[in-house]
Amino acid sequence: MTRACPLPGQPESEGEPVFDAPWQARAFAMAVHLNEQGVFSWAEWSERLAGLIDSHESRATVQNSDDYYRVWLKALEDIAKDIK
Repeated sequence: MTRACPLPGQPESEGEPVFDAPWQARAFAMAVHLNEQGVFSWAEWSERLAGLIDSHESRATVQNSDDYYRVWLKALEDIAKDIK
């Protein structure tokens, strides 16, 4: 079953939109941009995100892309708090 593309021109993989909602694409873009600007390394980002996913899944499962990108936003918020 193919989903309707919520963002005209958004990236697709195998005919499916990569993001389910515009805010997910923006959260992804923010993390990539901050990494490219040297705010954090991708290894630091991956470690922080993985830790938050583990923590989240100890309480509830990450069942869909909204759950996943909510954890993604939490990782961005945590990193932003650490920036001095």
